[in-house]
Amino acid sequence: MQAEELERKARAAAVGWSRWRLGPASFRDLITRVDVETLRYGRLITRYAIRSGTWVEEPFTGGANTFGHAREFESLDLWIGTPEELAARTSHLTSCGRCSGSGQVTCPSCNGTLRAACSGCGGSGRRMSRARKSYRMVNCSACRGNGQKKCVRCSNGRVGCSACRGSGRMRRWLKVTTAQHTQVSVWPDDPRLRAHPGLTQGSPVALQWRGARTLETREHDGPIPTARLGPEAEASGFLSVRPSLEPNLDPLRARVLSQNLEVFEAPSATVHYTFAGSQGFIKLLGSDFRPTPARDTRPFIYRFAWLLGVFFTSFFGAVFLVNAFAGRHDFYRRHPSAGLVALASLGLVPGLWLMAASWLRRRRADGSKSARRWHDRLGLGITGLCALTVLGCFVFVSPSTQALSRLTASGALDMAELHASALQSEGDTSPEFVEARNAFVLARIAGMENRDAVKLITHYASTKVGTEPLEVERRRLREVWIVSALSGDQDAEIEQELMALADEGAPTALVDGLRARLENQRLEQGKALLAKGQVEDALSTLLRIRAPALAAEPPGPLLSHAYLRRAQNCPPEGLRCRAHALKLAVEADPGEAARTALATFRSAEIARIGRMTRPAGGLGPTLRALQSAEVDAGVLLSVLDGDAQLTEVHDGLLQRREALLRDRRPLGEPVEVAQALLGHSGLEEKRPGVLSIREVPPGTLVHLFVSQGVTRGVHVTAVNHGREALATDALQQVARRLTGQTFAAKDLARTGTGVAHVPARLGAHSALLGWQDGTLVEALIGKVEP
Repeated sequence: MQAEELERKARAAAVGWSRWRLGPASFRDLITRVDVETLRYGRLITRYAIRSGTWVEEPFTGGANTFGHAREFESLDLWIGTPEELAARTSHLTSCGRCSGSGQVTCPSCNGTLRAACSGCGGSGRRMSRARKSYRMVNCSACRGNGQKKCVRCSNGRVGCSACRGSGRMRRWLKVTTAQHTQVSVWPDDPRLRAHPGLTQGSPVALQWRGARTLETREHDGPIPTARLGPEAEASGFLSVRPSLEPNLDPLRARVLSQNLEVFEAPSATVHYTFAGSQGFIKLLGSDFRPTPARDTRPFIYRFAWLLGVFFTSFFGAVFLVNAFAGRHDFYRRHPSAGLVALASLGLVPGLWLMAASWLRRRRADGSKSARRWHDRLGLGITGLCALTVLGCFVFVSPSTQALSRLTASGALDMAELHASALQSEGDTSPEFVEARNAFVLARIAGMENRDAVKLITHYASTKVGTEPLEVERRRLREVWIVSALSGDQDAEIEQELMALADEGAPTALVDGLRARLENQRLEQGKALLAKGQVEDALSTLLRIRAPALAAEPPGPLLSHAYLRRAQNCPPEGLRCRAHALKLAVEADPGEAARTALATFRSAEIARIGRMTRPAGGLGPTLRALQSAEVDAGVLLSVLDGDAQLTEVHDGLLQRREALLRDRRPLGEPVEVAQALLGHSGLEEKRPGVLSIREVPPGTLVHLFVSQGVTRGVHVTAVNHGREALATDALQQVARRLTGQTFAAKDLARTGTGVAHVPARLGAHSALLGWQDGTLVEALIGKVEP
């Protein structure tokens, strides 16, 4: 009777455990067998201490202490005495390991060579010095360029050892430390015992399951003798597993302080079940049969994976069905049945889920199925009802010509528009649909704005099947809108409407008449703007005239007059503005006024350019005037392209400039000569009086010095001045370009050390060549300010 009661409680506990894991319904019917037993187990708590030792050294300073003897650490028993006694027994003298007992070591500063690195230059023998307002490397004055000095820290390359303080001996002894530990071992090795966290802790009193009891308890200082063990310990198998429960200790390093043995027993049950085509079990412990980690839950895992897959598959399938129904056309999306399709599609999710759950619950490991219950038919019913609803909506919901005619006649134009749009998107061209569509469109545009009505007609007239009434109405609407828009500022929109009328095949007389009214309006607006003095607005309006032949009068003379007014309004320095305006005036209307104005302007500018080339002054002002005249002539030629007289004037300017610069060099001439020879873009001002030449050999810097408007000198050096040599080929190229001369070969060769500036000649110019240890670093030609 007690066994039946325990089995009933075990079944109830298993059902509760399944409920918390979201197990299948009627889990009690899925239990195949319950095994009830009594579990006997125990634990051994061992407290032990471990000693460890390390050798400690200190400098020996002498004294009358008594020393022990050096001993082998591996064979030394650390429990033969207290740590203080062990330190006294193992204390002994030993030679210093750093100096090998000599008390002295090699000097770290000079490494025994008696020569240390110079502190003034860091051992390089060179230091930075400022000479002639520039920084250069010179020999160190402290070590005279050697980089080393006599070491002052050592004597004959040796210094006292810091480890033993010069004594050569160390006092050494063993330092012993003690650490205590606790080990809790449980037997037997049963997964059910993992559900009892307090069992493996070091507490002397372990929390027990309900219904468990203690059979035996033994506590002893040191290891428990076998003679003191009781019959319960022997019956539980403690003697056979004791070696595996005790810690593995080194006899020379560790000692067992105490042991505590406890033996328990508790009721246990194993519940076996089967579903989802697999078998499983759960082991329960205690009189209340609590679940333990000893279990096989593969059926739950299979069931969860199946149901999760069914849920997501059915959910995305429902979304697909809704989109497939409503995504065909706006008619289906706004139809009342769209909500029914969405509801029925979502209803498939719980229906299929319940069907899968029922199938998994009934499926046994041997392939058979358990009896069907009432809730097993619920999923099938929900799924069938929802599937029939969705299928019916897909089959029976569609637009029709009869519904379009009926809705148009009743005034339900919003719903009628859905039917008409859906039928047209499906390509229906039947006479019944064409008649119903035309009637709907004409009824729909009755209360609409002009632009919206045109868009609606354009949408339905795109089929070109029976759309003649619609096209006539669209043409009328466009004409009405153009006539009303002519009174406002809507030129761009009117142009679009006229182009649309032409593309739609409207009569040419209608399109030309409307465009003539538009061009006349633009002409009148241009006249009014010119009368007000708004030249640019007038030009913008007149240039929008696309069909001058349809206007009441030719717009050319008026446009030419507007360009002449623009030329008068150009600023005094706006040479390009005036030339371009006059040229456009002649192109707009080649009348007497425009041609006379252009010829007068051209003659005046040619005369002005001729006067600019004959300034009062020397070479510099002449070159500046020629540069300005060349710019103006180039501007006029860019506008009046192909003018023979202007081309002749421009060529004459270039020839005169070339004659002035013949046999001249950038150095020793006015700065305008250097700018003309090197180009304005080839010079860059670094500071007042100093110009940098951009086009130079790679790795070279060239600066041109100017004083009182004349180039006086040139400074040539490498990019990394003081760290890189100046290439002689690069120097010769710069000298030839700036002076027309080159240095003699003897000037570019020098041997010796130190820093020096050697005089040299470069034609009529004096020069200084800068040398450092036989390496050319810079060249100063002419007068160069530092």
